[in-house]
Amino acid sequence: MKKILLLSGLTLATVATTFAQGFVDFSWTAGSGITVGTPSNPASQSPGWFLGGDYSVQAFMAAGAGQSEASLVPIAALKTTFLGGATTVAPSGTAGSPATDLSGLWFAGAQDTGLAIGTDTIQVRAWYDPSHNTTYAQALTAGVNTGKSALLNIDSVSSTDPTIKSLDTINMAAFSASAAAVPEPGTFALAGLGAAALLIFRRRK
Repeated sequence: MKKILLLSGLTLATVATTFAQGFVDFSWTAGSGITVGTPSNPASQSPGWFLGGDYSVQAFMAAGAGQSEASLVPIAALKTTFLGGATTVAPSGTAGSPATDLSGLWFAGAQDTGLAIGTDTIQVRAWYDPSHNTTYAQALTAGVNTGKSALLNIDSVSSTDPTIKSLDTINMAAFSASAAAVPEPGTFALAGLGAAALLIFRRRK
């Protein structure tokens, strides 16, 4: 009986370890800051401004190292807003930069990834979200500023592990948030001429 209980205990411990939730520190406070790129929407924000509280930032992840971007899913617990002021401002005076009011950076602390402990693929995405009620995909559709980091690997650990990894730990590089470039009128005209020429050619055949 004792052997059965011991084996059962070991089995349960193994299963608990296997399915234990992995935590990461969703913070980036030692970086150079995430900035507005070009073109910008809203147009009132100029390239080079550090993102403020009117932007959301979220981790997209997949279990396992080196996963494709298409396999990543948004992690609800790993979403926050940028530090600094409520709105993005020019990096001048005493506001609008990582060195002054921490604009362009964020801190969310240890968060549950929802994935088992182990190595995962992570990408950080940021978007203009003044009311904090939209998703990254919605921001893309709306044509407002969006940006994303390179794909990185991060080790998730237990919530009490002192070696918990942050985005600073894995050396995430800065990126910018820009609106999708709108083709110039001439581009539309050329595309229309090309389509018309193709249609005439087909009819003649």
